[in-house]
Amino acid sequence: MKKTFLLILFLYCTLSNAQVSFEKGYFISNNGIRTECFIRNLDWKNNPTDFKYKSQIGDNDSKTETIANVQEFGIDNTVTFKRAKVKMDRSSDNLDKLSETGQPVWEENTLLLRLLVQGEATLYSYTDGNLIRYFYETKSIPLEQLTYLKYTLTKGDKSTGELRENDYYKQQLNNNVRSANTADSEITNLKYKKSDLTRYFLKYNNTDNKTKSGVLSKSSEGHFHLKITPELSFISGSMNDGDSPSIDVNLDSNTNLKIGLEAEYLLPFNNNKWSIFLNPAYQKYETTKQYSRPGLFAGSPSITRNIEIKYSSIQVPIGLRYYFLINNNSKVFINAAYSFDINGKASLSFDKNAELESKSGSNFAFGVGYSFKNKFSAEIRTNTKKQLLTDYNTISVEYKAIDLVFAYTIF
Repeated sequence: MKKTFLLILFLYCTLSNAQVSFEKGYFISNNGIRTECFIRNLDWKNNPTDFKYKSQIGDNDSKTETIANVQEFGIDNTVTFKRAKVKMDRSSDNLDKLSETGQPVWEENTLLLRLLVQGEATLYSYTDGNLIRYFYETKSIPLEQLTYLKYTLTKGDKSTGELRENDYYKQQLNNNVRSANTADSEITNLKYKKSDLTRYFLKYNNTDNKTKSGVLSKSSEGHFHLKITPELSFISGSMNDGDSPSIDVNLDSNTNLKIGLEAEYLLPFNNNKWSIFLNPAYQKYETTKQYSRPGLFAGSPSITRNIEIKYSSIQVPIGLRYYFLINNNSKVFINAAYSFDINGKASLSFDKNAELESKSGSNFAFGVGYSFKNKFSAEIRTNTKKQLLTDYNTISVEYKAIDLVFAYTIF
């Protein structure tokens, strides 16, 4: 187990450093000089404060530029960030930290804003963890935040716990970014999220003002995959019968075939390198073993016992996966998962008598694998020890498995 973890950690560090993700882009310095270069595309979830670049794609070393020295940077046909000094409200959406006044608290910040739509009316976004804010400007309105925050209604000096919304952004758009054919319902139903606001600004620019505009920032989108996963399990384990606590009985190794499905969701950031997955698989395991233990008294003959172990379940690993991009067709990945059983049943019998039945326990799993064209993959997955007889304290059966997981993506 320790060796497997160290191997995965080594692969992570090695491949992280080895990955090349520099793409053609540019940056504009404070003095207005535009520099063509190759920028490392991190598919930023949070708005950056710096970036790495190379003057030539073949350069061994990269350089770093920061928000202090750059007024704009971008990757061709992908993303653009512009520096701006703005007033921003950082009111929390957490229920226990909601505003009780409903009024924004403005702080002046210098930020690199992500350019979403450009035209007669321009839309920007800023993300920092769970904090998401949108900004806009027109030819007559300087850059400002579209105001939206949740708050709790107060009565006297006490909060009533009733949730309200300050959706002043609708009034801002009604006053400053509205054309003659915009219906009241378009603004009333407009949600404070990227897809709604982007669509609204694109329509305003293209339809009413005849300007050229488009989505200036393309971030990764989430993708869902369903896979068939035949698996080969190499199983080993041990048993202690309780009467001889100092003696562990090593069970014979076994090889079993499992069949399952995997649902995987590629998260919409960092070039879809992160995903969460759920991989239920049916498994069945049976083994018998003959062993000897000391007699009840000193000098008495040893006792021979025959045991039979049966175990079946739907094993459900749920975990996090990270992909290392090698090229357009190939990826290497590592993952970690918490694995539990649905309808996990285990039994242990001695000499075909005195059968003990129990629910099975849970465990963790760590894997490393290879994916080809997002269609086929193979993974080696190591499972930590699982206790099969969780209902008993004086007797135990430990189950260990290394799984070879094959996957075919249905869609």
